[in-house]
Order: sequence, then C-alpha cells, then structure tokens
Amino acid sequence: MLFIHSQRYQWHNDDPYYDGVPMISKVQTSYIEEKGYVNLRCTWVLGCPDEIHPFTDTHREDLHAGEYFKTGFMELFPGAKVPEVVGVSCCAQFGVSRWKVWERPKSDYEHFRKWLIQTPLKDELSGRIMEYSWHSMYHATLCACSQY
Repeated sequence: MLFIHSQRYQWHNDDPYYDGVPMISKVQTSYIEEKGYVNLRCTWVLGCPDEIHPFTDTHREDLHAGEYFKTGFMELFPGAKVPEVVGVSCCAQFGVSRWKVWERPKSDYEHFRKWLIQTPLKDELSGRIMEYSWHSMYHATLCACSQY
C-alpha cells in the first residue's frame, strides 16, 4: 500500500518537477514487501537526521510539533519509551506491506484514529506528530533510501 497526498504535484515528491506519477512508477514494490515499511521521501532536508527532540524542544513555530511530540507519542504508544531524538524524512508519504500492517491488531489503528479525532491539538500539529510517528508504528529504519 502506498500512502500519498491526493494532489499529483507536491513539493515533497521526489521528482525534479514534484510530480507524483514518476515517483510512484519507480517504487520497487519488492523492496517494500521485503522491508515492510519505507518512507517515500529520500531527502534529508526536513526531518533527518534529528528533527525533533521530545525532551528539550520548545516553541519554534506554529507547525513544529517538537514541544508536543513527547505527550503525543505517549498517548499514541502507551508504555513505549519516548525517543530522545526523532529523525525521519518529512511529508508522511510511505509504502507499507500487508504483513507489516497486520503485525498490529485492529485495536491499535482504532486507538490512533481516536487520538486524532479527540486530541485538542490543531490538525496541523496532530498531523505532524503522526508524520513523525509512522515509522514507530511499523518499527522501521529511518533516513535510508533504496525504494526507487
């Protein structure tokens, strides 16, 4: 499965013209199947190697989720250790295999959805927390590119 933005042209598509069609046509589905999860963004700009510092970030700008990430992470993943640093390429476009999705029970996905619906955070902030949490949901390696 590929999770991508609905508009064909996005500044975060890995294509010189920001076109999503060439990006999708080059995706190696066998690599996604092997790894289980891959971020579809291969640039280190915005996200890598250390975008969020959950224990020390303070307010930087309206869309930076750093100061909210620790609480959001604890709510999304109760009992999991909050990472000291989060570094993952931005923009919430990724590929995930069926077997990787099925590693989690349906109740986890219902929990994530409920958090999104009920959080008092603005959509931009809750979305940013999710953007920097997908890899945690699927126990993935970060900031690596071999999917194209």
